[in-house]
Amino acid sequence: MSVATAEPRAPFGVYVHVPFCAARCDYCAFATWTDKAHLVDDYLRAVSLDIERTIGERTAATVFIGGGTPSLVPAEALADVLGSIPTVDGAEITVECNPDDVDERLLTAYVDAGVNRISIGVQSMVPHVLTALGRTHDPVNVRTAVAAARAVGLASFNLDVIYGAVGERLDDWQRTVEAVLELDPPHVSAYGLTVEPGTPLAADPARHPDDDVQAD
Repeated sequence: MSVATAEPRAPFGVYVHVPFCAARCDYCAFATWTDKAHLVDDYLRAVSLDIERTIGERTAATVFIGGGTPSLVPAEALADVLGSIPTVDGAEITVECNPDDVDERLLTAYVDAGVNRISIGVQSMVPHVLTALGRTHDPVNVRTAVAAARAVGLASFNLDVIYGAVGERLDDWQRTVEAVLELDPPHVSAYGLTVEPGTPLAADPARHPDDDVQAD
């Protein structure tokens, strides 16, 4: 958990890291684990205690729960963490989601806990590009996740996409862009694939992104 530096009564932001994943993406360099599910409850309780000690009577203007895969852990557990964070009226409260995890039941629990924005890890809408990135979801699940967000009244959501995976052609990227825009998201974040030291991607030079292709 981190809290942006602020004056005692100034608005500030809270980032909560949830370091648990079902599988680790080949390009990921974040602190995450795929074999520590038994620690989820203890970890989140510790986060809540840390928040209470750190924040005191201040109120947060933004809260972002990232990972890792926050949508992998029980929504009720995330709700307990959110309940420990005092927020200003109208605070933006975001949870990162894997498309595989998202359904109306999960998002309803998030909304009930005060979440008003989600960020969906799309990365690509082309199956072979998802495979190259080590992602496990299907593009169909992205559409299902967006439909679920709208069904529960989450008008604010972001779609994350990555460009530059090995084997991704310009027409693949165009397919992703067009498919994402068809979903009419309020916000899209696009990132060039970066090779981070210590990742499976870094250990396989044949899969490194081509700078010229990324530039195109």
